Amino acid sequence: MVANLYSLPVMDAYSLDTRDRPGLLFAMMRMFAADQSRIAFEGNLATTRLYRLEGAAYEETPTLKRATTAPRLDFVVLPLIPARVTDIEEAIRSRVAFDGYRGIIHVQIEANGELAFRAYDNFHPETVMIYGPIERATLDDLVANKTLRSYAQRRA
Repeated sequence: MVANLYSLPVMDAYSLDTRDRPGLLFAMMRMFAADQSRIAFEGNLATTRLYRLEGAAYEETPTLKRATTAPRLDFVVLPLIPARVTDIEEAIRSRVAFDGYRGIIHVQIEANGELAFRAYDNFHPETVMIYGPIERATLDDLVANKTLRSYAQRRA
């Protein structure tokens, strides 16, 4: 079980080598879900249920920015509150791809006004990072359940 730790002081950053992209995304959504959290998706999303969820906004925020400027991709920001995590997961499971340019290409999660998680370029190993408070035991659990291949601590 991934704990909700977003409110602890930010000190570390970890790069994540992802094995199960949806599994990691859902774990990060559950971990960072809070009243002030938001999640941004970028990709080919206009025809998906994810793009039309209640509360969707289509503009960048001070923290959540587009990762690709050309060609312009669909961009959607959703509130990431605990009560909406299941709706977002179901919308993703309903046929949103994680491969190539057919669905989700970039994801960012904001918690307490700070970037808490990012995964760019279809979760490419050099672009998947978690920032701030996370216990190594949580990352070890994600490796043990084959969501991650590995992780490495970085300076934030």
